[in-house]
Amino acid sequence: MCEEFSKFYGSVFTKEKLGHIPEATREYKNKDDGLCDIEITEEKIINKLGKLRDDKSGGADELVPQFLNSIKHDLKVPLAILFRKILNDGQVPSDWKDANVVPIFNSGKRNPVSNYRPISLTSQLCKTFEAIVRDDNC
Repeated sequence: MCEEFSKFYGSVFTKEKLGHIPEATREYKNKDDGLCDIEITEEKIINKLGKLRDDKSGGADELVPQFLNSIKHDLKVPLAILFRKILNDGQVPSDWKDANVVPIFNSGKRNPVSNYRPISLTSQLCKTFEAIVRDDNC
């Protein structure tokens, strides 16, 4: 079954050509201000971890939201250090680029793999970092 899903999903998705990666253009919230610093605070980390839904699955790192939420006060300092390092270095951990792809049934007969859609279960820590960056109102 796994081989059939892999073959089907591999046939309908295109693989990116890594030889030619386009240059990103800089976007500014206010054209006059230029780029702003993103502030990573322990309070923001606790807030975002507290908003993770306990009924969601973990990613390839197997860190589930319920666990992260339960230890958010212990994680606030190490995550603040990690998130600041990511911003300074401009590179996310390679583990955050991994995902567990799970087929979800859409409708129709259950036998054809085309009646399933894939979802990617990604790192909850990456989602937390992205939420802080996205919501920063600098």
